[in-house]
Amino acid sequence: MRRRGVIIEKTDREVLIEIQDPARTCGNCKGCIRLTPERPPEDYIVRAPNTRNQYEVGDEVIVDGQMGSMIKAVGVLYGVPFISLFIGYLVTRLITGSDSMAGLGAVAGLLLGAVAARTAVRRFMNGEPDFRIVARACS
Repeated sequence: MRRRGVIIEKTDREVLIEIQDPARTCGNCKGCIRLTPERPPEDYIVRAPNTRNQYEVGDEVIVDGQMGSMIKAVGVLYGVPFISLFIGYLVTRLITGSDSMAGLGAVAGLLLGAVAARTAVRRFMNGEPDFRIVARACS
C-alpha cells in the first residue's frame, strides 16, 4: 500500500512521516462511500528508516507499507471460522444424525472458530507494519 506523506521529524536512524489522509487528497467528489470514520491526525504518523540520511524535514515522499501480515490476518479471520462452521456441522451430524442439531453444531463451530481466529491474529499482529520510503514525491 503506497501513500504520499511529508517528513515532520528526523533522527539519525529514522524519520517520522505524516501520511496524507486519503479523504483530503482525493478531492472529496463523493464518488465513493467512506466506510471508516474520520481519524485524528496522529493516526497518520508512521516511522520509517533513514539509513542513507538523504531526506530532510519537509520533504514529500512516497511511503510503502508491507501488507503481508495484514493479508495473512484477513485470511485467518475469515478462513478459520468458515472451515470450523463445516467441521461443526459434520461432527454434529455424524454424532446425532439430525439436521437440526447439525445446524446448531455449525453455529457453535462458527463461534468457536471466530474466537480462535481472533486470538491467533492478535498474537501475530501485535506490532505496526513496516514502512519504507520508496521515492521522493513530485510537488
